[in-house]
Amino acid sequence: MELKQILVFMDDPDHSADRLDLALNLAKRHRAGVIGLNVQPHHLIPLRRGHDQDATEELARLFNEKTAAADVKGEWVTVDAKVLGGVVEAINHYATFADLVVVGQSEHGSSERRATDFLPEKVVFGSGKPVLIVPYTGKYSSTGDKVLVAWKSGRESSRALTDAVPFLKAASSTHIFEVNPSQGEEADLESLRRYLAAHGVTAEVETSLVTELHVGDVLLNRVSDEGSDLLVMGAYADLHFGNYVLGDVAKHVLHHMTIPVLMSH
Repeated sequence: MELKQILVFMDDPDHSADRLDLALNLAKRHRAGVIGLNVQPHHLIPLRRGHDQDATEELARLFNEKTAAADVKGEWVTVDAKVLGGVVEAINHYATFADLVVVGQSEHGSSERRATDFLPEKVVFGSGKPVLIVPYTGKYSSTGDKVLVAWKSGRESSRALTDAVPFLKAASSTHIFEVNPSQGEEADLESLRRYLAAHGVTAEVETSLVTELHVGDVLLNRVSDEGSDLLVMGAYADLHFGNYVLGDVAKHVLHHMTIPVLMSH
């Protein structure tokens, strides 16, 4: 797969500017176009509708200025959330026309319910595309130079690794890292190395045996030790009342993430 169309969700000027910069950096690296998507909540109060309209116009100006300055082909889309059933539904719909979706991390610690609560995981499960999740704190104008791939044998990791190949081919270094592998999984790691080599990617393979720390913390500690700027992982999930719910490790990483995370399901 190649990255030729990147969808970036733009919901507020402050966080969206950084998210867009990251998408544009990837677009230039992969010679891709960028779709900027703004989803307007459906408010009954005229004053609130006017505020949302002003914010949308500001985001549109930001998108057009930044794509022009980066010399990247851009397409701006604004849609009423009510038309497609909600914010997540709109993102998942427009993901159909993209190779990658860029969204922001959910903000934690707020008692106020938002339409974007749990948005990243809902987009991962519903879009059918790889999703690049950007932390809501810090500046991330680029990503993918030093990549850490969190591996666990299964469909989700396999999907994430394949989706990440365009990133890995452009990276200066790639590490595949597995916590507490079984004997069979250790053999699989060598097969993974050969698979990536067939795609022109040289990867280092490492395992770790851990009994006390949370696996999510082990991954995040390894990110820090390696100086990684992108974490790739599968979105392992459990079924809960008929709906997918992120597994414990993926949920922990998305809550405490310190760098962008590329996640697939």
